[in-house]
Amino acid sequence: MSLLALVLLAAPAAGGVDLEAQVHSIKLKNGMEWLVVERHDAPVFSGCLAVRAGGADEHAGETGIAHLFEHMAFKGTPVLGTKDWAAERALLPRIAAAGDALARLKRAGQGGTAEAKAAQAELAGLSQQQKALTDENALATLYLLNGAVGLNASTDPDTTNYSVSLPKNRLPLFLTVEAQRLAAPVLRDFYTERDVVEEERKMRIDSEPTGAMYEELTQTAFVSSPYRWPTVGYTGDLETMTLQAATEFHRTHYVPGNVVGALVGDVDAKALAPLLEQTFGQIPPGPVPPAPAFSEPPERALRRSTVYFDSSPRFWLAFHKPAPPSHDDDVFDVLQIVLGEGRTSRLYQRLVLRDHLAQAVSVFGAPGARLPGLFVIAANPLQGVKEEQLEQAIWEELERLRKEPVSADELGKARNRITADLARTFASDSGLASALTHAQAVEGDWRYLARRPAVISALTAADVQDVARRYFVRPGAVVVRVERPAKEGP
Repeated sequence: MSLLALVLLAAPAAGGVDLEAQVHSIKLKNGMEWLVVERHDAPVFSGCLAVRAGGADEHAGETGIAHLFEHMAFKGTPVLGTKDWAAERALLPRIAAAGDALARLKRAGQGGTAEAKAAQAELAGLSQQQKALTDENALATLYLLNGAVGLNASTDPDTTNYSVSLPKNRLPLFLTVEAQRLAAPVLRDFYTERDVVEEERKMRIDSEPTGAMYEELTQTAFVSSPYRWPTVGYTGDLETMTLQAATEFHRTHYVPGNVVGALVGDVDAKALAPLLEQTFGQIPPGPVPPAPAFSEPPERALRRSTVYFDSSPRFWLAFHKPAPPSHDDDVFDVLQIVLGEGRTSRLYQRLVLRDHLAQAVSVFGAPGARLPGLFVIAANPLQGVKEEQLEQAIWEELERLRKEPVSADELGKARNRITADLARTFASDSGLASALTHAQAVEGDWRYLARRPAVISALTAADVQDVARRYFVRPGAVVVRVERPAKEGP
């Protein structure tokens, strides 16, 4: 199907939206919802699960637990990944006791004591015994031997996502495996994997200027919102994270009513309902956890922060914005393209080509979409350019948006880009499956996707100017910059 055809597919028609007619919603008795789209072009399908359990669902002192649990979901079940389940099951309580004892000692500042060293040695020995009883690649191997592609998982502030594509005749395998690892994962190698996540944090944040800058941005911009926490977690929390806490996180968040599934491809929607009930429907229901509760204070000040890092200078200016599906959030998508998408965007033309103030510029939304987030303008100043000059030029461009309506050409380009990006997402089975679960889990209704092209096409230059006037103001703005640390004396 052509890109144009996909755009038209998503566009509104007199009788509604075609995508809405194509999506079959199946609600299981335990509260889990599945979204199914039949496409019989090729004998394959893509499956996706989205759990409303991201970094924003964690508690203080347990940051990184959602991401760590994503790693754990690949470790298998009592059936998949073990060579001797009876022997392994006997080891699990001993591993948990040793690991949790070590975590408590570290939390109390006694990580270097003889008691802590003894617990560390016991944990290492028990972990080696468990490793001899397991096959950590069993799940991936099983899928690959059955023709899987795109086996993946990801965690963000809003959700944890699991996806894979398979031949159509492997649908029963997919349903069986995914239901088992959703309901009864075995947290194998928990403490080893916790160390892996610690190293991941060191690579992505502690030793990487953009990662350090991003963490500082969210911590400066948000006071009480859980979006201020890094999804990968803080080092201190990871070092003291316990198996008991991870088990409790799974019990609370991995309940059927908190999970959305999607199947797109060569499947039969009518025949799926009994298969889903026989697999995922057997998972006991549980109370759906409440949404994150917080209250951000009024935005009265422009906040500034400097990250000292041995790196070239970087400059970010951010503004608070609402979460989708609000009207203003749709306008911010247009502003993102007008200001920072491509060589014809306003900031590229001004900062890079005309004034030679920056070597690169970009605009993006962060950190997530379930809660109010940020609209971020990022620029890397050229050598010798003072950041005050760069910042002033950006404010001038924002002021121009506040005073003058965008041109018809700019607005048309932005509308076409958003609609085309959506069409590209719809073009692949995996893209559509992921988009459907995300829209249902985060925006609260998958129909948001189907109606989005009509919403974007209805936006006007007056809408853009109104949002620019209300949001591009100094009270509540956030500036984060990277600066090389001063060299110490001898």
